[in-house]
Amino acid sequence: MPNLLFDYDGTLHDSMKIYAPSVQLAWDDLAAKGLTEPRQLSEEELRPCIGMTPDEMWSYFALNIGEKEKRECTELVADEMMQLVRRGEARLYDGVPEALAELRRRGFHMVLLSNCPISYLEAHTEQFHLEQYFEGLYCAEEFGYRPKYEIFERLRGHYPGPFAVVGDRRHDMEAAQRGGVPAIGCLYGYGSREELAPAAYLAYAPSDLPRLAALFAERCGE
Repeated sequence: MPNLLFDYDGTLHDSMKIYAPSVQLAWDDLAAKGLTEPRQLSEEELRPCIGMTPDEMWSYFALNIGEKEKRECTELVADEMMQLVRRGEARLYDGVPEALAELRRRGFHMVLLSNCPISYLEAHTEQFHLEQYFEGLYCAEEFGYRPKYEIFERLRGHYPGPFAVVGDRRHDMEAAQRGGVPAIGCLYGYGSREELAPAAYLAYAPSDLPRLAALFAERCGE
């Protein structure tokens, strides 16, 4: 059967549940230091940040802060998210375990690649036993936070056969386009319909993934 390269946050993991309070904590810290205005961040403005690298996130907020403050805030966000994961507050989307189990049952070879630190992926793997579904679990930190399409090109040689990319953001679509493979866009995640326009297939819920993967397999003649 073909290979599926999965994104994690916004594709399998409902990241906002731990992301929003963690970024708010960092924002409050900056406000306490007089580096920004104190306010409550909305989920609507945080949605585009899911899947961004730290540099992209701070550029998005257009904060006039130095590199030292950016590093400290990034560490604060990461540490708080890790604490929330360890306290059991992280959640996979409804239907994700069932969809992954069905894909595995059908013989698909699944690989996970996330724009995240190693410790983050390790904590989630321990919490949700991701190793039972995936033949490979990778994060951007292992590759110096290179663009996802570059990491995909390095990884795909280890997994023979055709690939499709499954994800919810432009990084995933870019990896598929540059790699010359189809994408399954996850509209239930954090990307817009416009962002997912390059996708060959669209999933409205995790339960759609086995059906769409089967269509991809048919296209590959498998």
